[in-house]
Amino acid sequence: MTPQPDQTAQVQMLEVVNNNDFTIADMFDGIPIEFPPGVKVDCTPAIAHHLFGYPGDDRDRAMHMARRFGWSTKDYLMPVGPSDDTPRYMKLAGNIVITPIFFQLVRVNPNDPIKLDTGDEDADRVVTPEIPAETTKAGRRKRTGKTSKREKAGAGVRLGSR
Repeated sequence: MTPQPDQTAQVQMLEVVNNNDFTIADMFDGIPIEFPPGVKVDCTPAIAHHLFGYPGDDRDRAMHMARRFGWSTKDYLMPVGPSDDTPRYMKLAGNIVITPIFFQLVRVNPNDPIKLDTGDEDADRVVTPEIPAETTKAGRRKRTGKTSKREKAGAGVRLGSR
């Protein structure tokens, strides 16, 4: 989907809050996900669709969660109190609040300074110490002058001899 000229591109995430008194633990794509009570958890729309039936109307989402989390037994289908008309699974599903979060994508020039940048390029550069020519990075001296007997004789790998 290409954005219209007057719109900026956006990325959507969802913020899920479990207002029940128990933790919801489930899996998405082989990765365990937990929704502790009262804690905001960021997730993608694909995760919310898989676990909570998002987007959808409240009744369809409640039915999806009842099947997913095992809330479709006789105890969950009955109302909580004598004066209630709504089943228990509807109340539990209603306690899960999903709020969309939008991030705006804005084009920036990579050469523009960062807002907190002082503009002093020399101060921003990393200074590396100079290494003397006769030592390596580990600090040991390189071999100079003397060679081994094999190198003098020109003997490399000998094939076919004993």
